[in-house]
Amino acid sequence: MTRQNNIQLSGASTTAFIPLWDMCNHEHGRITTDYNEDLNRGECYALRDFKPGEQIFIFYGARPNCDLFLHNGFVYPNNQHDSLSLALGVSTGDALREAKLSLLTKLGLVGVTHYNLYKGSNPIGAELLAFIRIFNMNQEELTKWSSHAIPSDLVSSEESSSEIVGAAIDRRAYTYLMTRCGLIKASYKKSESDPDSVHRKNVILLKECEVQILDDAIQYLKNVLDKLPTGEP
Repeated sequence: MTRQNNIQLSGASTTAFIPLWDMCNHEHGRITTDYNEDLNRGECYALRDFKPGEQIFIFYGARPNCDLFLHNGFVYPNNQHDSLSLALGVSTGDALREAKLSLLTKLGLVGVTHYNLYKGSNPIGAELLAFIRIFNMNQEELTKWSSHAIPSDLVSSEESSSEIVGAAIDRRAYTYLMTRCGLIKASYKKSESDPDSVHRKNVILLKECEVQILDDAIQYLKNVLDKLPTGEP
């Protein structure tokens, strides 16, 4: 499936294999392959200068390692687009469930069950930030924010928005996520034996990449918490 490519044939879009190009492996970069309708051919431009006899790489796209492993059969340790999917939601036993769901609905997040934790210096995206803030609000805070037509400040990590949201909410939110990341990290077990296949090696490598995302996120959250005011003005 991952080797099928969209091309134009007799004026219609279809999928096909492209010999030779199909053999190129992946490295970080950008998409440089497209279909030239004027010349009726697929074209691929080099990501960088390649020396004679050197392997030619292409960029498969901005995919996390779990997708690369599932669909392409490998894990890429240098993957700048890597992420870890966290299963998060509001429990049916939460006394403030309806108020939280109502606020999530305003931000288009009702029904979302997984949020991404990203690799890099800023691991928390807008959707995850909004969820952990709403999830950790009390009744008074939920009532206040529910009065906003579109509570856009909840999805922003800008300093001005963080001040509007308040240090009390953010402290609870970031502490909650840091605890959650620690529990998830603790669930990873190291293999007792050496991998006996290339697939098992990739499984171990994938776990190592995910643990690294968690470690970086925990450090990031600690730094954010250290900078938060100790109390509300």
